[in-house]
Amino acid sequence: MSKKKQISLQFIWNLRLKLRAEGNKLKAEDNKLRAEGNKLRAEGNKLRAEGNKLRAEGNKLWAEGDKLRAEGNKLWAEGILEVYGNIKLEWKNYDVGKQDYECHLETGEIFK
Repeated sequence: MSKKKQISLQFIWNLRLKLRAEGNKLKAEDNKLRAEGNKLRAEGNKLRAEGNKLRAEGNKLWAEGDKLRAEGNKLWAEGILEVYGNIKLEWKNYDVGKQDYECHLETGEIFK
């Protein structure tokens, strides 16, 4: 191999080594970023799991609240039947604060 070709090959080899070293630095930086991203994902997954637990507990409480409200409505209906028999009633004027309606009976009575 001629000296000129060997110098050219050596130059190219050195350039290759320089580019590989720069590439290795970038890959190392990428690994750091990926590790940080993985940590954040893991933390996010923990928070998501905790949020799911809280939502499930909230759903149980909501269902229990619905059950109690239904029981109260049943008792109300039974009480009306006991006192007045089968009369008409209307639920009107929803109150956001109370989260309930007024009950207007056919007799003219209004329960708020």
